[in-house]
Amino acid sequence: MAIPLEMLRRPADFAALQQHGTSRAHPLVVVRTVRNGLERTRFAFSTSRRLGGAVIRNRVRRRLREIVRSLAGRVEPGWDVLIVARPGCAAASYAELRDVVARLFGRAGILRPQRDSA
Repeated sequence: MAIPLEMLRRPADFAALQQHGTSRAHPLVVVRTVRNGLERTRFAFSTSRRLGGAVIRNRVRRRLREIVRSLAGRVEPGWDVLIVARPGCAAASYAELRDVVARLFGRAGILRPQRDSA
């Protein structure tokens, strides 16, 4: 069963991200983060029409949600995170996209270091 993600929904939360958030960018994805003062991390995804039609935008959102779920155990609590897909994102492989998102989360300081399982 998939891990449920808490999503950002209120316009005020998006406004706080725009006003006070910090961005980390890559040609495929932009990650914008801001502390939310809560015990949990909330996520939002933005896929514009520049990506392509509805089928492509939905596929990109599904991939990004799954990537965030796979990283959720390592994400620090107390953040609001907006992931903005750029046009190159639609043609990127899942592995490439996962590496980019993990790297940007690390640069944003919201990702705990990975533990060795040895």
